[in-house]
Amino acid sequence: METLNIIYLFMISIFVIYVTSIWYKYGIQPSISDSYYRLSTKYNFLFTLFCWGFSIPAIIIGVELTDNFLMFLAGAGIGFVGAAAAFKEKLTRTVHMVGAYSAVLLSQLSIAIDFKLYCFNIIFITILIVLETLAYFKNIKNKVWWEEIIAFIILVLVLGIELYK
Repeated sequence: METLNIIYLFMISIFVIYVTSIWYKYGIQPSISDSYYRLSTKYNFLFTLFCWGFSIPAIIIGVELTDNFLMFLAGAGIGFVGAAAAFKEKLTRTVHMVGAYSAVLLSQLSIAIDFKLYCFNIIFITILIVLETLAYFKNIKNKVWWEEIIAFIILVLVLGIELYK
């Protein structure tokens, strides 16, 4: 279990360092994926490392805790997002989007089916509804950023709760 704790802390560190750095340097982007285009060509590989640095630990922890494939597939979705980082290009857009949507959907299914933590599904859906409503009335340009941040945070919280119970 000690190894899983280290992996979990690594996953959180990767998330916090990357998102905070992007936020500090470039401000809140339309989505986390848009940060790939904000980084110079020399450094845009950092987006891929962020995705893989988060997804691989999530896969390891999720599979270890559930012995199921849902969290594995959710993590693989995030991995595909990193592999197809240039989502504004026709060739990689489909892989990127399928990876992103499947990561969110499958992680939420795993939270419900594997962990039985339905309250986190309700929180996530409620936040999505609020963000969508605000975006409709206030023309928020970065709602996807906030939806992704919430999805990541909920996943981190659920894995942490299950890891440390």
